[in-house]
Amino acid sequence: MDDTSASNIAGVDKKGVVRNWAITGIFWILAIGTLSVAQGVFVPIIAAFILALTLSPLRRGLGGLGVPPGLAAAILMIGLLIILSILFYFLSEGVQKYLSDAPTFAKKVRQELSGLFGTIEPVLEAGSQIEAMTKQEGPQAVTISEPGFVKVMTHATPAIISQIVVALTLSFFLLASGDMFYEKLVQVMPTLKDKRRALDAARTIESQLSVYFFTISTINAILGLVIGLSMWALGMPNPLLFGLGAFLLNYIPYIGSIGGIAVTLVTGLVTFDGVLAGILPAFLYWAINTLEGQFLTPILVGRRLKLNAVVIFISFALWAWVWSFMGMLLSTPLLIAAKVVSDNVQGLESFGKFLADRDDLSGSDSRLLKFVFRQKRKPLAED
Repeated sequence: MDDTSASNIAGVDKKGVVRNWAITGIFWILAIGTLSVAQGVFVPIIAAFILALTLSPLRRGLGGLGVPPGLAAAILMIGLLIILSILFYFLSEGVQKYLSDAPTFAKKVRQELSGLFGTIEPVLEAGSQIEAMTKQEGPQAVTISEPGFVKVMTHATPAIISQIVVALTLSFFLLASGDMFYEKLVQVMPTLKDKRRALDAARTIESQLSVYFFTISTINAILGLVIGLSMWALGMPNPLLFGLGAFLLNYIPYIGSIGGIAVTLVTGLVTFDGVLAGILPAFLYWAINTLEGQFLTPILVGRRLKLNAVVIFISFALWAWVWSFMGMLLSTPLLIAAKVVSDNVQGLESFGKFLADRDDLSGSDSRLLKFVFRQKRKPLAED
């Protein structure tokens, strides 16, 4: 084969690689766009499968005691509804009290913030005076006001409730069907090796999701209890609401703790006299949350779910953008499922390596990295 033929083949191969990457990129753009547009369909279905996989070990345990799958599913769903109803009752009572005092609370917040940022108030007043002097008569601009928070929530509540009802109903049917999903999975796989790999992946996803949710729920309950007692000891109003809020917000990575600290800071500044006394509750909230995030959760969860922290944040940002609040809740479970599938599907092992946390390098890889980073980079003029 001459040099011309070899170069033509190389050119064709490069074009094929570029075309494959372009097709892959278009596929993912269309897939993400479809998931975003049709979130009303996909969110409850995916949430139902995740909830069913999480509760499947409990359903299987009740089955070992002689409880039929349908009855076990009913017991689990009724228990879940009772827990959700109790949480909603206490949260609604506390939130309703805050909403009833919202005008007074907002006025106190403005006063406290104006006291904290009083040094820039003359600059803001000067800017307002300059704007007033330079303002001239002219055509009046039409301003379209955005709907308020209460109005947005009023319109969004029926859609949220309908998604919750669909998710819980589908979860019940998935649990009541027993191990039918695994039976169908075995039937559709062509070879014995594929059947075993598919079953191993499904059981691993089920196990890791159950471990994650039950462990994180226990951690969040302890966190909520400690924060609620701390707020009560400091004399904060409605410490039960702060405890329940910390419990629920901690399910949302990163943003949940920041939101809890911000609310505690504002409430503390309004409740107590003096800046230090007002900041103390938020500082204590941050300290407790930091201890939980840096020590308790890595010990109990990190050893079982070895995921890359950077990938966790990227997954959170992506699904929050695609599915908003529900995407924040489902980002970590979806990442767990993607990691297990990548580890068990041929050709995706490298992707699973990127999703995983740092592990030990082989001797050759370690020596290669040391050799590369010890080399001195040549100046660009000599390259």
